[in-house]
Amino acid sequence: MLLSTLLLNVYMDPLTPLDLLSIPLESRVTYEDEVRANEMKRTHEYVRGHIEKANAAYKARANKHLKYLDFKPRDLVWLHLMKERFPSRWKNKLSVSSNGPFQVIEKVGDNADKL
Repeated sequence: MLLSTLLLNVYMDPLTPLDLLSIPLESRVTYEDEVRANEMKRTHEYVRGHIEKANAAYKARANKHLKYLDFKPRDLVWLHLMKERFPSRWKNKLSVSSNGPFQVIEKVGDNADKL
């Protein structure tokens, strides 16, 4: 095991061009290395599954109160103007913050429409 670890370290981190010489097939992979590699693969799959499960739970909690509205072409909608996106239109805090009704021309994406 020690010899294969040394050879693997030399093979992975070459110090000189001589270290890049090919290693004989007999000393490249041993049974213990294959077992260790399989254990690492199983560990990575296990951790990946838990990360995906946690991300799904985070997404479900974040989108709990989210409304999905599906507008079709020719629907009339009101447009809410945000102060950060349209700073030139805001005179004071009592200004009208929405305009409309506008007609939906086409659907651009899942959450975007062209008015």
